[in-house]
Amino acid sequence: MLRTVLAVLIACLVLVGGAATALYLYNRPAELRVAVAQGTQDLRLLTAAAQVFSHHHEPVRLKVVPVADTAAAAAALGQGSAELAVARSDALPPSAQALVVLHRNAAVLVAPGGSKIKRVADLRGKRIGVVQEIAGARGNVRLLETILAQYEIHEQSVTTVMLQPAEVEAALRARKIDAVFLVTIPQIGPASEVLHQLAVGGKPPVFLPVAEAKAIAKRYPTLDAVEIVHGAFGGDPPRPIQAVETTSVAVMLVGRGSIPASAAGEATRQFLVHRSTIAALAPLANYIEAPSTDKNSAVPAHQGAIDFIDGNEHGFFDKYSDFFYLGAMLMSLVGSAAAALASRMRTKTHERSEKLIERLLQIPPAARVAQDIAELDGYERELDQALVSSVADLRLRNMDGTALHVVSLALDQARFAIQARRRALCEARGEVTAFPGLREVPAAE
Repeated sequence: MLRTVLAVLIACLVLVGGAATALYLYNRPAELRVAVAQGTQDLRLLTAAAQVFSHHHEPVRLKVVPVADTAAAAAALGQGSAELAVARSDALPPSAQALVVLHRNAAVLVAPGGSKIKRVADLRGKRIGVVQEIAGARGNVRLLETILAQYEIHEQSVTTVMLQPAEVEAALRARKIDAVFLVTIPQIGPASEVLHQLAVGGKPPVFLPVAEAKAIAKRYPTLDAVEIVHGAFGGDPPRPIQAVETTSVAVMLVGRGSIPASAAGEATRQFLVHRSTIAALAPLANYIEAPSTDKNSAVPAHQGAIDFIDGNEHGFFDKYSDFFYLGAMLMSLVGSAAAALASRMRTKTHERSEKLIERLLQIPPAARVAQDIAELDGYERELDQALVSSVADLRLRNMDGTALHVVSLALDQARFAIQARRRALCEARGEVTAFPGLREVPAAE
């Protein structure tokens, strides 16, 4: 019986320990490595997000991995050295899936104040300064080529000069460029300063509208048409003087499809919930938005992000309810089996004790009519064996108090009957034998 109780207790402890371990593993923070180009605003944004998530003890933490450029970030994602990467929608790594849209950058084509260049078609044969935040990167050049191709302006028809923001003014003074192309958020970053440099002789810079932006977006679904509103870049007079239509590209946080949906959905939630807190450290966070969950989207969203946005995310009990159900059934079966085993053990103990008592009660009347000492010795040995068995047998040792008292009483009565008959036989033979301490135990005791 004791062993059964211990076995059931151990089984329960194992089940409780397993559940506690599963709960700990579930609640342990998941760390996702995110590759992002160094020296960019996106690096500052992701660093701020990592700090906020850690400060709020969120279940998903970010480990920022600075890399050379966006191409290196895409390579890190593809090679598995990072689970997440910051990438543009027009240069996504293979099989990348979106978690959040960090911001959308407008493609801005602008000529110096007083220039005769008024539209994109006028750029044919001109020198265009392509402003790139990362030296050596080619993303903006490729986007410019896409826009120019819409107007049948071939690569050989223009000269591109790679510039960093601080180099624009010097290039204008040296007459190395006729126009500038930059991809930026109007309200954030160095764009306003660059456009200020293009205001020549007090004349505002000339914005070149990409009037066919919607047609470009139809041809290249990873691009969008956007309107740069009046005065988006500040200044007096406002820049631009009137709204300008152009093409935009989304900068996204993308992940590998192998990331668990729970981790991806949680990361999406954290970015959207803590957007204002992150913005206090990196203003770029104000432009964070949820990705499109449309199945026909050019940039597919991760299933975890879709579940969160559509309200279909699964919590701990939702995901593991089947295990809890099966565990409860298993515990019920184990408990029933243990109860049945214990009941059977009690029945066996009761049967053994009943047989022992029955045999002990048969000895006194048999001993009183024994004809010789040898027969009494046999009964004596049987009593000794019964005593040894009751002590050695685990089931008999677990007898309840009433059965134990009955066995003890039956043993005493049997020994008294044997001793009394032994004395009577000895007296009949003329032998005198002392039996100290012999007294009959009343049946009521």
